[in-house]
Amino acid sequence: MRTVASFLLGLLALVAVAGAAPGLWFERTIVDESGYVSLVAPLGDDPEFRTALADTVADAVVSDTGLDGVAGRAADGVVRRVADGMTELSGFDAAWTEVNTLSHRLNVTDMPPAELDGRLGVDLSPMVDLVVDAANRRLGTQLQGPSDLVVAVGTPEQRDVVDRLRELAPWSWALGGAAVLLLAGAVAAARRRGSALVLLGLGLVAIAAVEMILVVAGGDRVVDEVAAGAGFGRSLMEQVHDEAVRSYAVWMAALAIAGAVSVVSGLVVRSRPEARP
Repeated sequence: MRTVASFLLGLLALVAVAGAAPGLWFERTIVDESGYVSLVAPLGDDPEFRTALADTVADAVVSDTGLDGVAGRAADGVVRRVADGMTELSGFDAAWTEVNTLSHRLNVTDMPPAELDGRLGVDLSPMVDLVVDAANRRLGTQLQGPSDLVVAVGTPEQRDVVDRLRELAPWSWALGGAAVLLLAGAVAAARRRGSALVLLGLGLVAIAAVEMILVVAGGDRVVDEVAAGAGFGRSLMEQVHDEAVRSYAVWMAALAIAGAVSVVSGLVVRSRPEARP
């Protein structure tokens, strides 16, 4: 009876862990504003992404100046040169942090504007201000860029997924707590606690490996869905995917290490009776 109870508790524990781990990661890394800003902060260092970002901002500024002829061509050249080198401007880091903060609120905490058509969005307005100010200093003019620049990315279905996960994420804490209690109960109920620790540890390692495979495969599919959009949207999704995979890999490595510790502990417990004289 104890063996059956331990098996059922262990099985429920592993199911709870499999559900809690991605939920807790999503809550701490995506739903939490500081977590999201930290996750996407390195995107500004990628050359391909910087090019797509510069082209998007420059196109928006140039199309909004209203200049034509010689003045228009001169302004176009300066604006594009400034945009290409925006990462070297003194205010870039602060502007990029503001972009990510505003974008998080746009996608997670605030109602999305109608122009996004139900998709996710990136608010590049701080980058527009940065480029326009730098271009005006070089030209000695008073160019006016667009008052705001919100770029839609992804699909409405992806927005729906983010919304659903955001609603479910807070429950991950309760699920995680239940997983800990179930794991403890499974070990306590087992006739051979060493064996229980070994099996539970192997289960944790297996969960970590399977979930990493699913995250990589799922992320690749998300990127492929915006392939037709090319340019900024695709580059953004590719970089966010890479950063998310790296971040989740850290969590799964910690879970696998916990599993390995459980396995070693179980083997030690199992060996104790044999070590007695």
